[in-house]
Amino acid sequence: MGIGTLDWTRRGGMLTLNERWRLTLAAIGKRARLHKAARAGETPAALKLLDRLGLGALDYIEQPWDALAFAASTAAQELQPQWLSNHGWRTYAWGTLLALDGNLEYDKNLFFAACMLHDLGLTPHAAQPADQCFTLRSALAARSILQRAGASPAQLDCVAQAITLHPNLEVGIEQGVEAHLLQAGAAFDVVGQRSHELPAALQAGVLGRHPRLGFKQSFCACMQMQAQATPNSRMGLYVRRLGFLTLIQQAPFDE
Repeated sequence: MGIGTLDWTRRGGMLTLNERWRLTLAAIGKRARLHKAARAGETPAALKLLDRLGLGALDYIEQPWDALAFAASTAAQELQPQWLSNHGWRTYAWGTLLALDGNLEYDKNLFFAACMLHDLGLTPHAAQPADQCFTLRSALAARSILQRAGASPAQLDCVAQAITLHPNLEVGIEQGVEAHLLQAGAAFDVVGQRSHELPAALQAGVLGRHPRLGFKQSFCACMQMQAQATPNSRMGLYVRRLGFLTLIQQAPFDE
């Protein structure tokens, strides 16, 4: 039962001492690799499809329109502040563009639904129980919304698992392509991870459609609150021990 999986998170999403050490060491190793690459002046990998598509790649980030995607976008707009809904849209956009460049196959409707609903636990709609990892609250709220829209048990599990996994440092494709892309898209938007892989013009196009609206300040405030409420959660570890708020502020975006 791996860290961040739905079954793991159901116990409340709190880390054991062993898990805290494992995550800490993994985070230190990852930061060292990123710093080494930066010092070496690592250049982006050669772009494939995105090079050919240019700004036409933005056509691929249009909203899908099946019942689940429509229910997710409606709920996100009704239940979240605009800055948080825009984060969901950008997460979807970054993940979609990375998937295009990597030639990954996935369920676009389920991925979109996961992106739009992955932070519902940060809103009053799913704020309780406060001593539970916000990703579990998000996953349970998303399940309820999508179940009413006719999602199958397998579809509900796919979205819920992607949501509970997304704060992990890495989510492998073997854990589900939708989960992999949700983590990649959210990390891109929150700390700029993999931002060197997408052309600046495409990034500007996404930000023009879904502006950040003071995202850094608002998101840092939410993460600080989560860390205080659940100090033994992944977010508690990231904020209290691993400098997560600084990483958010240093992301390569203006706000």
